[in-house]
Amino acid sequence: MTSHERRPDPTRPRPGAPAGGRAPPPTNGLDGLAEGPEGDQPMSFWDHLSELRNRLVKAFLGLVVACILCFVYATELREFLAAPLHTAWAAAGMAGKPELQVLAMMDAFMTDMRVAVAAGIFLAAPIGFYQLWMFIAPGLYAREKRYVIPFVATSVLMFLAGAAFCYKFVLPWTIQWLLSYTQSTSGAETTVAYHLTLNDYIRDATKILVAFGAVFEFPLLIAFLSFAGVVTHRSLLRFWKISVIAIFVIAAVLTPPEPVSQR
Repeated sequence: MTSHERRPDPTRPRPGAPAGGRAPPPTNGLDGLAEGPEGDQPMSFWDHLSELRNRLVKAFLGLVVACILCFVYATELREFLAAPLHTAWAAAGMAGKPELQVLAMMDAFMTDMRVAVAAGIFLAAPIGFYQLWMFIAPGLYAREKRYVIPFVATSVLMFLAGAAFCYKFVLPWTIQWLLSYTQSTSGAETTVAYHLTLNDYIRDATKILVAFGAVFEFPLLIAFLSFAGVVTHRSLLRFWKISVIAIFVIAAVLTPPEPVSQR
C-alpha cells in the first residue's frame, strides 16, 4: 500500500447506508411479494397454463366419479325428472298418464347416460367451484383468500337454487302451457295425440335445469367482479343495453329447441 492510499474506516457508514453505520440488507429483487397478491414466486404464462390444466383435470375427474355414481341411480333420477311432466299432464286436463316412448334400442341407455351426466354436474359442483377458486386464488391478497369457503358454498347454493326453481315452477308451467296450447287452438273435430319420446323430454329437461343453475350464478359473478374492481355500478348502467342483447342471445342458445326461430 502506497503512502497516498487510505484504508477505509470501518466505523464510517457507506454511501446509501442508514444512520447508525449499518448497511441495508441485500435484496434479491423479490421484496414486497409477501405483501402482494400471490405471496410467493411469480408464475410465467406456461406456469399458469399448467396450473389451469391441473385444475381442469381435477374438476373433470370429480365429474367422472359423480357421473358414475349417478348412473347407478339413473332409473330413480329419470322418474324424478318425469315428475313435472306428470304434474303438468294432470293440470292440463289430459286423459290418462303420459307415456315416454323410445324409438331405438340405444335410446334408453343414452338417455340414462344423459341423466347421469346432468346429475353428475350438480353433484360435482362443489369440486368444480373449488378448483375454480383455487385457480384464481393466487392472484388475490391474503385477506381475500379467506372467502374461499363462502364463495364455494354460495356458488353451490345458487346453482342448486336455480335448478330447484326451474324444477318446481318453470318446467311444470311450461309443459302445461304447451299441452294446453293445442287444445285452445285446435278445432272441435281435431284431435291432437301426444307421443312424447323419452330422449327428447330428458334432453330438454336437463338442458333447462343446467341452464337455470348457470343463470343463477350471474349475480354472484357480478358481485365478485365488483369486489375485484373490474366492474362498477356506473359501468353496469352504461352498458345495460348491450347486456340486454347479450342476455337475449344467451337465452336463445340455452333454451330449446333451437335459437333461430325461437319456437
